[in-house]
Amino acid sequence: MRTRLRQASAIWWAALSGGRFFTRWSLALALPLAVLVLAPYKAANSVPEVVLAQTAALLGALVLILALVPVAFAERRLADPRVRGVVVLTAVVAASVGRPFLNEALAVDAFGLQPDDTWPARITTNLVAWIALLSLVAITEQLYASSRDARERLLDALRTVTDEQRRAGRYERESRELVAAEVETLRRALGALVLTPVDFDSVRTFSDGVRSASHRVQRQANLDLLDVAPDHPTGQGATRSRRRFLERLRPPPLLLVGAIFAAGSSPFAVHRGGGLLLALVLVGSLGAGLLADLASRRLGRRRDAAGRGAALLTVWAATGAIGTLVALPIIGAGFIALIPAIAFPGVAVIAALCADAMHRGRIEARRLGRALRDVARSAALRTSGTRRSLLRAADLLHGRVQGTCVIFAAQVDEEPATTEALGAFEDSVRSALAHILLESEDLHEEPAGLAETVAVWQPVIAVSADVDASSQRALEDPLVSLRVVAVVAEGLVNAVKHAASRTAVVAVSARPSDAALHVTVTSPGQLRADAQLGGGLGVAGLGPSAQVYQRGRDVVLEAIVPVLEPAPVSAP
Repeated sequence: MRTRLRQASAIWWAALSGGRFFTRWSLALALPLAVLVLAPYKAANSVPEVVLAQTAALLGALVLILALVPVAFAERRLADPRVRGVVVLTAVVAASVGRPFLNEALAVDAFGLQPDDTWPARITTNLVAWIALLSLVAITEQLYASSRDARERLLDALRTVTDEQRRAGRYERESRELVAAEVETLRRALGALVLTPVDFDSVRTFSDGVRSASHRVQRQANLDLLDVAPDHPTGQGATRSRRRFLERLRPPPLLLVGAIFAAGSSPFAVHRGGGLLLALVLVGSLGAGLLADLASRRLGRRRDAAGRGAALLTVWAATGAIGTLVALPIIGAGFIALIPAIAFPGVAVIAALCADAMHRGRIEARRLGRALRDVARSAALRTSGTRRSLLRAADLLHGRVQGTCVIFAAQVDEEPATTEALGAFEDSVRSALAHILLESEDLHEEPAGLAETVAVWQPVIAVSADVDASSQRALEDPLVSLRVVAVVAEGLVNAVKHAASRTAVVAVSARPSDAALHVTVTSPGQLRADAQLGGGLGVAGLGPSAQVYQRGRDVVLEAIVPVLEPAPVSAP
């Protein structure tokens, strides 16, 4: 519970100090909240007086909005988040405290309504309402904005990596075609060789052709993937449909809506009925909120997003209506009794949008991050398999075929080739060429090493890798290499997700004391405010040591990868 409270406080402070607390959305909340819920209703006993009270509240809200415009400009220009947070919080508190006095002056002096001197209750209610609801709006907007930014960065990276995947496909196809062409050329040359008098010079000429083919295949194996033009895409990517309002309503945390309503109603309850009414309001608000939370979840189960939102809105509207019916005999007829019917569904909608912003951001980032990892991994595997197949072909040409040529050339240099010797030479070369062609046509995706993985990511993000000598030796173990590559890939996804700056530093260092490699991926950026809530960081599969955290202006992913044998420490 303590951890949850700390995390919630961190999210709240991030919204307060994020530079966009006062926005058009906070304005959209401020006017109906000021006019419908927090108007000076005590002296309004008739419909005309209610209208006058609401008019006074509207004018007071407009005055405060104009007064807060400089603060809104200032928070976007202040560089220090702590200063921004203090300035914004001070402004909200000052506006909340001053608002009842401003409303009183307008209601009494301008519209002739009766004065209301319940200052402590009015000030406390304003503080609770404005701080709680404006904070929820700011949190919601910032989470939607950060999700949108992360999504665009991930989609842009996915498009780039998809190009790399298409490059890898073309590289594989062109490499296979190159090997097939070289094999066919050597087969024709071999056929011409055995039809002419065979001597040392003719075999040497054929051997030179084998060596040249080996070098061309070797150069293809060393070709930079960026030098390969990507294949044209075969189809259009999936488009994202715009979600409707009801589809954005996700059940908020249990008791959140009830707690906000109870906190906002408590000052009025204490002033109106003392401790007994306060206890009734607290128990009733929290109980009704809990029942509404449970009912909305129950009714929304197995429905689509729009149906779930409709169920939530219906339940909270019914809860507000019941609250108004309960309030009527307690506080009498009047507009104040209608406030539960407005506040319950209103607060629920804001909290539901905030819950959706948190959930949507985590789900979309996780889905796109997984797609980005998978495509990058596929490109690296395909490229790695192609390179290794080319290297094997080059080795066979250089070693087996050219070695056969050297031996046969030495034989014919001493004495003319016999029919049997020539047949054996031809069979050996043709068998080797057939083996080369068979392997090139049956490419297998092989596990990509750290270097191949970093190379595939380079068009997306500028990666610098620092791997000490001991770690290089440990990475020769395929299992260790696979685990390190998984950590690095996740770190690069985080680098894309959390920062517009496309740079990352990969460091792998040996830890001989516990036979492990320490892997870190560091990139400039900022974790989402809710990054520590409910998991969703995508590191669970990397082992218990893996963690993502903020270090100054950098986002760091670190993990410990065990090795079978202690890695020796390199000499300084």
